[in-house]
Amino acid sequence: MAILLEGTVLAGIRGKIGNIVIYQWKNKVCARSKPKKARKKSVRTVKQQAQSNKMKVLSPFLNPISDFLQIGFKQIATERDISANNAAKSVNMKNAIKGEFPEQQINWDTVLVADGGLVKPENVAVTVTENAFNFTWDEDKTGIGSPNDRAIILLYDKIFGVVHVNYSGARRDELKDTFRLDPRYSKDRTYEVFIAFKDVMSDEVSKSVYCGRFIN
Repeated sequence: MAILLEGTVLAGIRGKIGNIVIYQWKNKVCARSKPKKARKKSVRTVKQQAQSNKMKVLSPFLNPISDFLQIGFKQIATERDISANNAAKSVNMKNAIKGEFPEQQINWDTVLVADGGLVKPENVAVTVTENAFNFTWDEDKTGIGSPNDRAIILLYDKIFGVVHVNYSGARRDELKDTFRLDPRYSKDRTYEVFIAFKDVMSDEVSKSVYCGRFIN
């Protein structure tokens, strides 16, 4: 608010001039700017809401495994000049959500925790024994995969948000690996289980394979 001095050009005027309102207040002539009209909040389309909700659905899973994603998406992140986490979000928002908004949920079968050009593990089978996950896979028939590639394994306990990883497991040509849990961990927890291969020299990886949901 501004107070106009007597004798000035605007002092004898009352009302609106452009964005200025001139009025009398306690024997004084005052001026103020007109209040701006409140902007109406733009209504988001269902498609926009669905896209935002995908991130909301994925974040409780992707955030706890961010360290693993630094390995699993390192090559792609470098190629695209983005962070590994953003590379993982981009791929999984596109391919790993099922259902229609607002009933969207993670499609575990299509989730990727690693993405790269190496030959991925084929016909992976997992059996559970006390405090251990036992993996087997088929011999590489392409002749492209290095026998020295190492298994990288991720176990995700979605109820408690706990992550167990092995960044250097068995060699590709061993055709099996065992991931042992600390026996002090609570029993009967549910895990989403993933495996991929990694070249220990170049850090290149394969696409990950979702092995399934297991209780141990």
